[in-house]
Parts: sequence; C-alpha cells; structure tokens
Amino acid sequence: MKFLSSIFFLSLVFFSVDALAQNSIDVTFRYHANENAVRAFVPGGFNEWGSNESGRIAVDNVSLMQEDEKNGFWYKTISLTVGGGGSSNNGTSGYAYKFHEQYNSSGSDWNWFTDPLNPIAIGQNNDSFIEVTHPLIFQVQPSTGDILDETAEIWATVAALASDSIDVNASEIYMNGEAVATFEGHYEKERQLFFVKDITSLNPVVGENEMELIAITESGETTSYTVEFLYLPEVEPELVARPAGLEDGITYGESVTDPVRLSLFAPAKDYVFVIGDFNNWTPGENYLMKKDSLKADSVWHWIEIEGLSPGQEYAFQYLVEGEQRIADPYSALVLDPNNDQYISNQTFPDLKAYPEGKTTGYATLLQPGKEAYEWEITDFAKPAKEEMVIYELLLRDFLETSNFQTLTDSLDYLEHLGVNAIELMPVSEFDGNLSWGYNPSFHLALDKYYGTPEAFKRFVDEAHKRGMAVILDVVMNHATDANPFYQMYGNDDSYYFNSSARHSYSVFNDFDHSYSGTQYYTKRMIEHWVEEYKVDGFRWDLTKGFTQSCSANDGGCTNSYQQDRVDLLKKYADWQWAADSTFIVIFEHLGGENEEKEWANYRIDEGKGVMLWGNENHQYSEAAMGYSSNLTGVLSESRSSFERRHRVGYMESHDEQWLMFKNLMFGNSNDELDYDITKLGTALNRQKLAGAFFFTLPGPKMIWQFGELGYGYGENGEQCLREDPDCPSSAPGRTSAKPIRWDYYEDAGRYKLYQSWSALINLRNSSPAFTDPQSFEYDLEGTIKSITLQHEDTDVVIIGNFSVNNFDFPAEFTTTGTWYDFFEGTSIDVTETEQDVFLGPGEFKIYTTKEFESPEQDLLTSKDENGQQLPEAFRLNQNYPNPFNPSTVISYQLAGNSEVSLKVYDMLGREVAELVNGRKTAGSYEVSFDASQLSSGMYIYRLKAGSKVFTQKMMLIK
Repeated sequence: MKFLSSIFFLSLVFFSVDALAQNSIDVTFRYHANENAVRAFVPGGFNEWGSNESGRIAVDNVSLMQEDEKNGFWYKTISLTVGGGGSSNNGTSGYAYKFHEQYNSSGSDWNWFTDPLNPIAIGQNNDSFIEVTHPLIFQVQPSTGDILDETAEIWATVAALASDSIDVNASEIYMNGEAVATFEGHYEKERQLFFVKDITSLNPVVGENEMELIAITESGETTSYTVEFLYLPEVEPELVARPAGLEDGITYGESVTDPVRLSLFAPAKDYVFVIGDFNNWTPGENYLMKKDSLKADSVWHWIEIEGLSPGQEYAFQYLVEGEQRIADPYSALVLDPNNDQYISNQTFPDLKAYPEGKTTGYATLLQPGKEAYEWEITDFAKPAKEEMVIYELLLRDFLETSNFQTLTDSLDYLEHLGVNAIELMPVSEFDGNLSWGYNPSFHLALDKYYGTPEAFKRFVDEAHKRGMAVILDVVMNHATDANPFYQMYGNDDSYYFNSSARHSYSVFNDFDHSYSGTQYYTKRMIEHWVEEYKVDGFRWDLTKGFTQSCSANDGGCTNSYQQDRVDLLKKYADWQWAADSTFIVIFEHLGGENEEKEWANYRIDEGKGVMLWGNENHQYSEAAMGYSSNLTGVLSESRSSFERRHRVGYMESHDEQWLMFKNLMFGNSNDELDYDITKLGTALNRQKLAGAFFFTLPGPKMIWQFGELGYGYGENGEQCLREDPDCPSSAPGRTSAKPIRWDYYEDAGRYKLYQSWSALINLRNSSPAFTDPQSFEYDLEGTIKSITLQHEDTDVVIIGNFSVNNFDFPAEFTTTGTWYDFFEGTSIDVTETEQDVFLGPGEFKIYTTKEFESPEQDLLTSKDENGQQLPEAFRLNQNYPNPFNPSTVISYQLAGNSEVSLKVYDMLGREVAELVNGRKTAGSYEVSFDASQLSSGMYIYRLKAGSKVFTQKMMLIK
C-alpha cells in the first residue's frame, strides 16, 4: 500500500509540471539603463530577487540581462505562469520585480530602480508589478503623457502561450480610432516584441493622439492596450518682435477685455507652446508662441491669449520643445500637484484644484480681471534704521494655524512688546509645505501654505497701521530643482546656474549672478514684492554666495573680500532703492569689516546704507549663564569704519541656539547664596538682565520669536536647535517643526519676562538717549557691566551684575541730583557722582535723570527664588479680621494671568470702593481696605478675574 501511494504521488507531480509548462508565457523584460551602468539585472519574485545580499546581486546571477546595443536597451526573457505570482495588486495575483544596475566590475557600486515603462508599482519599496495574462501586452513605450517627435519609436512586449501564439495579421494598430497597420512587419516572434521604427507611418496628428494596440492569438483570444501621447514634430514658430514694454512673465491688459500676454526668456530653445485650461492642455497651432530672437543668447517666446473670462482662474504651463512642462518663472502663484491638497480651506479659501490627469509639475495660476486690493495705508513712514527693533519669526513655528490671517490677529501682542519691524522667514514658494523656506523654487510666488495674497496684503496693511515695518527674508543665492530656469538649463555655466558652487556654503543649485538673466530675475523679484505687496525691506540670505571668484572647497576665498560681490550687491541695493527710496536693505553676510563697510557706508550721504547682521549669540549666552563675556560686538561701534549704526545686533536668530537652553543646561551657580541659573525662575531673570544690556544699547536690534517668553530647553530637548552637540538625540532636526509655546504667555514667570522686555523696548522708544545719544560710554566686558548715555532729553546709567556673587559697584553718575530707578519706580538723591550700589547676582539697575512711567512692580522677581508657589485655582478669601474696625485685609489667588477687578459694595448694591483694576500675573495677593469713612454695617466685596466672579461678605463695627 505504501508503494502504491508513492507511485500515485509521483504521477501527480509529473502531471503538475506538465500543466505548468503548458500554462506559461515567455515574457521579455526591457530596460533602458543609465549610461554609466556596466550591467543590468531584473530581480523579482520569480528568481528570489536575484539572491541579493544586503541589496547587492552577484555579477553572474540568473537575473542578469543581455544588452541589445542596436536598439539601446537591456533585455531578459523569463517564463511566467498565467495568473501566477506571489504578489497582488487590488486583488489580482502577479509578480513583483525591479531593475538593478551595477557600475563597476565587482558589482560593489549598484542601485535599484522601479520599472519606468510600467505604471503599476506596489508596496513600501515601490516594486513594479506584472499580471500575466494570455495574451499579454506589457511595457508599452510610449507611456501615456509622453511627448514624441518624428524620431520616436514604439515598443511593447506582446506575448502569448507557445500553443496559441500571436496572429500578426489579425492583430492591429489603431491611431485616433482608425486602423493604420497590422502587426505584420512589426513583430519579432523570438522575443515576442512589438515595434514600430517609423512613427510617421502610423499617421499621428500634431498634438494629442490616442494609440490602441489590439493583440489577437491564433485561437482568437484578444487583449488591447491604449496610450495617449503628444506628437510634436519639428516646429517652426513665427519670428515676430515683442510688443514694446512687454516684460517676461504675465502682462495683464489695462482693460479686462484686453488679451493677456505671456513672455518667456528661453535662449537656445527652438519653440514653446502654451498649454492650460483654456486649450484643454493640448498644444496647437494657435498656442505656439511667437519668437523674438536678437541673437542666439537673447531669445524670447511670447504670445497673446484672447477670450479669457475676467474673474476666472486658469492654470497654464509652457511646453518647451515638446519635452519640458514648466510654470512661468515669474509666477505670482503656482499650483503644486503634490502639496496643495494639504492646505486648509481656512488658510487659502477656494484654492483652485490642480489639473490632475492633464499635466504634471508646477503650473502657473492666471487671474485676469482680478479685483485689486484697496490699501488703507499708502504713505507708511518706516522706522529709522538706528531705532529699529526687529522681531524675526517663522510662521510655521509661531502659530498653530500658520497663516497670515492669524498673524494679523497677533499684531497686538507684538505692538505691546514694542517692536517696530517684523522680519518673516521666507514666504516665497518653496518645496513642500513644512519648511524654513530656504529651499526656494519660485522667488516671486507667495507660498500658499501661509495664505492668500489678499491675506498677506492685509497683514502688511495692519502692521503699517501700528507703525511696524514688514521685512522679508529673501533667498537669491540658490534655487531647487523645481525652479523653471533650472528645469530648462540645469547646471549649465552658460545660463542661470553654476555647474558647481562658487563659494563654500553650497546648497541646492547655485545661481550665477554674473549672468544678465539672473540679474534681471533678481531685479524683477525686488520690484514685485515692493510694488505688489508694499513690503518695507529685505534681509538677503547668504550674501557670501554672490561671487563667482571662489569654489566650494575654498572657505578662505569665500570669507575674504571679493570685489565682484561688493559691486553686485551695491547694484542690487540700487535697484531696491529705485523701487522704494527708503527701502530697508539688510545683508546676512557675517563677514569681514573691510567688505561690510563697503555696503554699510554705501550712499550714506543720501540717508541710505545697507544694514548688516551682527551675531552675538555666543557672548550673550556666556553672559546669561554667568560666565566671562564681552558684549561689545553687538554695537556698530565695534565696526569702527561704519559711518552709521547699521549693525543689526542680535542675541538669538533662527540659526542660533536659544539662550534659555544654555541657561537651564549649563548655567553657573553659587551654593552659598543659593543661586542657581539652571533653575527656571533664575534663568528667566538672567534673560531680563541680558535684555537690559541689549535693548538699551544704541543701534538696530533683532530678537527671535518667543525669546521674550524664555523659549528654549523643554523636558525632552524639543526646544533645542539640534546639530548643536549639546542637544539630546530626542530634539527635532535643525529645520524641523518646533513646539509652539503660546501657553508660556499664561505662565506668570515667563509673562514677567515679556513685560520686562516690553518695558525695556518701550523705554528705548521713548527717548533719543537710547538710539541717538550725544555721549555714549560703555564697559561691556567682565562680569559687572555698565552703560552711560547722555542726551538733552535724559541721562541714563545702567549697571548690571552678570556674575553669581554679590557686588558693591561704584556707579558713575553723570551729575548729582535726583535720579529715577526705572523698574523700582523710586528716586534716589545722588550727592556724589561716584556712588556705591549693591547688586546681587543677576541684578541690574536703570537710572535716568528724567522720570519715565515705571512698569508694573515686581517684574524682576521670580517664583522659584522667593519660594512662592503658584496657586492651583482662582480664589477670594474671607477678609481678616472680620468683623473689623476700621481696616481689614482682603486676599485672593490667581491661577493664571488675568484682568482683575476688586470692588466693595454696600447692601443696596452701591459701589463704595475700587481696590484693584488692571492685569495681574498668577500669584497670591493681599489688599488693605480702609473703611474709616463708612458707617457700620454689612458690606460685600466682589472679585472678577477674567470670566470668573467671586463674592464675600464682611462686617464693619464701629
């Protein structure tokens, strides 16, 4: 019985093998490898993925393909089972595979690729997928959407079972619905490959075509495959000069009925079509752009488009030489096929949908007859350069909604802080949505992730109403691959981009600013943001890159004086002042004084001159932490050749580690005095001290977002600027999203820092002594620092203890008499110009000869220093004593910052006293109530804290 069972099993095996052989098709895989590939493989589920080891395939593996040099591809024929395979796609079984290239004899240099001739890919690794049918049409070339000329060829694998082969006379080719040929003469039976070497024999029309392949076997089994492609044979555009005054990009007519004109500067490009919503994305004779050619390197393509409906939005592209689909380089808005879907309707209402299935890549938004924004402020006067306090922010990490509408709603917060300029990190179109913005693609387009053009204009308008200038961070050193000029020319030294960076800070694609086309593009960028959005200034990113004289590996050259860079940036400054004579020009150069002075003093006699970033993050960090430091570098006086105070000093920027992180991680301490800078309250007080020796110094200043609330650190280092070795591994990447901490504003200790900086900035704004002193002396070295400012408005003496020890400091006053302690709200009588002042660690004093309105008291204290604990709830306590005669004490607790009202009423509801009326920080409070003028009886006292209301009764007995 066992012997018979074995015989029966063997017969089943023989039967199965024979059945499989009868149900298999020889499938030829084709692959166009990169030019530097020395061999190609087709690994997949049918050959154990080439038996690769950690991705590398042995050079003699069974998946090795053979090169067809005549036809320009590699190929391999593999027998596959109809309906077989261990993978699936939408419930259909099939085989997964990829292509593998090797670039050296040993195969140690390799890469994997998804099949470019197969639109179906599956899984996390993007594996290509084939469903084996009988008959089979596979790897059709061209693919849908391809653009072909008269030299194009057609290829496909058209295979069938050996027992039921392809009938070449019955199988047909259809072009635009008409049968144009059979497979006879176009079919290689050995490899089962279909081909057409002369596409013109199929009678394609110029423009859009639909081709259908119908494969029929000897027994009549049939399958078909359809592709749509554009056929653009050699095209000869009409040679016509552009109309006078036509600029590159979009030109709308004066009347809504006028045609829209488009102009593209495209040297060395023979012809360009316009495709878009107005012609169903199909190139045609009426949309071939005219050509204006002065010489080979000065070629414009232009066109007038009529019949567009005013108020309607259209998307369009340029189709360059039938191969490249690009948006207009001067686009004001672009549609992004990959990222627009993630923009909320709240941020950009009614955003036009991308034309899916009709084109690929970025498209320009055309808006004929669009209603103009009505500006409310048309004569904004910018703050003087020397008086500027700039607030730098990144919308993404400043607001949860990350849009201009919410930023506009936040202007009161910035106005109360006292800043008079807002500097936005890049808002021009950049790759993706979540970014710092230093990966620009379209330098004139507003990035839609932050909102609409109208929302941005309203933000600028509202900022101007509050006396705040708007400065944009612009990135003209480079562009990403999505930039239309890069798509047309790549890194071709003859045009917009250098083949390799000409400086040592290489990022993305390096602009060649010696090229006239790049300069024109930059000029248009300047004019666009000034004229369209009324921005007040630019901060130019990475100006060290604006030279052609260095190389990527020569930092010494990059960081030294370069005459071409000096001259070019002066030209760009001229263009900005031509667009707006009071435009604010700031360079992030961070270079040598001999070069920076060229710009700082440029046209200074006209009231102009360029401002330069002045990074003093390290010195202020050391000072705040309680270590030796010298803050002199924050001053324009540290640049002796600067004729005006044009150095924009800053303690923090988007590029610098936060001071609070350093304080909390590495702050100094004094155990004898129980003084520890790594404690939150003390660290916040050190920020107040740093602010006192920052905002009061003459010259423009800049702060980074949330610095006024003590941003930095976090329990898991999430508020740490990673790439700094001090950051934990849990910290976000340097340019990754950071926590948005508006909750800090509700924290009593942090709110006091905000109030302190606000008081300092508003003090600075209230007197020219701080911005234009007639006499200015300072000692910013050591641990005890001092500032002396003299002006006819007021004299100022500031002293501060940056150590962790107590000091009696011999303060030097400019005159005897009455001086006012700004934060204490008190006065002192100075009888000797040198007078000892006691300063505890971290303590500072600001004395003035003019009495200024003092800020709220106790701003310079902190909770963890005096041992108080914040209340967990709002509460109004019973007065003590009660009954009382004639005075009593009323106490209450605030769990958060609130507007507070405390009033007393008689039993008829008449108000008899107001004890408190104003904003209070979280904490515990006591108020004394004197009722000597009232008669005996019952009284009610009522506390209102925000939306919360509490009442208590008390008895006065005389």
